[in-house]
Amino acid sequence: MTSFLGNKVKQNTDINDEVIADNLMASAKAAANAYLNASLISTTPELRSMYSSSLSQVMSGHAALSELALKRGWAKPYDSPTQQLSSEYSKSKFVVRTEG
Repeated sequence: MTSFLGNKVKQNTDINDEVIADNLMASAKAAANAYLNASLISTTPELRSMYSSSLSQVMSGHAALSELALKRGWAKPYDSPTQQLSSEYSKSKFVVRTEG
């Protein structure tokens, strides 16, 4: 039964390395924001140091993922804004939901 359900999920899921990298970068952005806020409002130098260290680690991970995205051609930061929007739009999928 689990293999049947697993196969059904795989058939309906469009996931690849680019999607995984995008999700990891979005998660790293959220974590960096949380650590930055925590370090700014820390009441003790020890906490501030701990949060700042974690922030540096998250930023290093994000930088590595960004380099990977550039190397693989998933991110094209030097394209015009119009081209970037057009590219992202063509990647997107629209789901029409009907309510009955």
